[in-house]
Amino acid sequence: MKTRFVLLLLSLLLFAVACGTAEPELPPIDRVALPTTDTSVSVATEAPVVEESPVEAPVSSTEQQTLVVSFPGDNRQEVMQQIIDSFIAKKAAEGILLTIQTNQPTDGYYDQVLLDFSAGVGPDVLSLSAEGIPEFVSADYLQPLDDRLGAWDEWTNFPAGMQEMPRYNGSTYAVMYDTDTRLVYYRTDIFEQAGLPVPWNPTSWEDILGAAMQIRDNTDVPYPMMIQSGTIWGEATTISGVLMLLHGAGGTLLDTADGKWIVESPELLGALNFYEQVFSNGLSNADLFMEPDPWVPYLQNGFPNGEVGLFIGESFFWGLYAPAVGAWGMLDRDEVVGWAPMPAEMPGAALGGRDFIGVGGGWGWSMAKNSQNPELAWEFIQFMTSANSISRYTNQMGSIPARNDAPSDEAFYVALGEAVLPYQSFRPADPDYAFVSEQIQIATDKIMLGQATGETAMLEFAQTVESMLGADKVKRVTDQ
Repeated sequence: MKTRFVLLLLSLLLFAVACGTAEPELPPIDRVALPTTDTSVSVATEAPVVEESPVEAPVSSTEQQTLVVSFPGDNRQEVMQQIIDSFIAKKAAEGILLTIQTNQPTDGYYDQVLLDFSAGVGPDVLSLSAEGIPEFVSADYLQPLDDRLGAWDEWTNFPAGMQEMPRYNGSTYAVMYDTDTRLVYYRTDIFEQAGLPVPWNPTSWEDILGAAMQIRDNTDVPYPMMIQSGTIWGEATTISGVLMLLHGAGGTLLDTADGKWIVESPELLGALNFYEQVFSNGLSNADLFMEPDPWVPYLQNGFPNGEVGLFIGESFFWGLYAPAVGAWGMLDRDEVVGWAPMPAEMPGAALGGRDFIGVGGGWGWSMAKNSQNPELAWEFIQFMTSANSISRYTNQMGSIPARNDAPSDEAFYVALGEAVLPYQSFRPADPDYAFVSEQIQIATDKIMLGQATGETAMLEFAQTVESMLGADKVKRVTDQ
């Protein structure tokens, strides 16, 4: 872990020296922690950088308590602090003077919180995305919540998928507060120009590729479609691209029965062949993926300006395209942007025999195993994941509530919850997932650049994962 921190710190210093300017603003891809202007980094020999909430209890309070809370110092800071202040005010009304110290790392959130734990200065409560849970559990930093959840009458308000997402090795380690999913966005004006139906309801991958080809052949639109690809897009390539296709073909990356990675399968081959068809048929432009910020020409500028016909992307893009003046705003969004659930490879082919697929991420609140005040930590988690708190958070952040009874102000998210969330699937929960995910991204790079077919990219992916994790950690599935 110290090695990871040294490498992180060294890379930050080298970047600062080489660039001397602020990083370009990125879209909130996959709900990752986006950098703010604060570039402070925790060190192992010092306590984490913390901020105390300005809310104070009345002078008449007779009991004092302290809680340390960690969450990413990104675009969620403001609304998160508002909800935390409400909790402090609630405790003040109960006669308790509560001080909440918030640790908000802005760069390398996981690395910094792991470092804080290893230095003995970890938080009582921390916000984690679902795929980050296995690493913290493996380090023995998280407290299972199953006994508390079993006695909490509000747990039934979280749908099965939200209850399952934070589980690892048979235990639940977080209460989710938001989620997202993936879907197909399209330009209705481009579809009409190409002679395609509006509204559009694709039921197979053939429908998607066929629509893109029709746009290519019948319009001057430069980029008929876009699917997030390559290492430049990071984890979004895996979850919003490959896993949407793999799960839509009925396959998975990890066999949970034996804990082995499925490095070759007909379903994985089908997913990678989809990428091959996109780029070999001129439906997307590989050159743009070599740009430092490919989301700018494709999604920030291209789609709003009518230069992209359709793309597979995250649910939060609807909010980014809100009718407003700004880098992502589309004044005509409600007139020209349509959306549809991502279809299975063919009807009934997706996981569980379903016709459509979604892949979700999300964030939750976890309790540290060594918390000095576990009862207060649990009360904080309950408050932060109440229906009211979740509604406040998701309405401001443009994400999907993790509770059934948390109302949303945006009709889009209500409709999305009904149309897509029933088909939701998730990333594998395993400490080796980050490595496997990166190799998947490299496979799409090779296909995109014409260096490999879908089949050869899969074979090279399998060889790399096996050589790094060991033959006993992988398997090959050859039967349909």
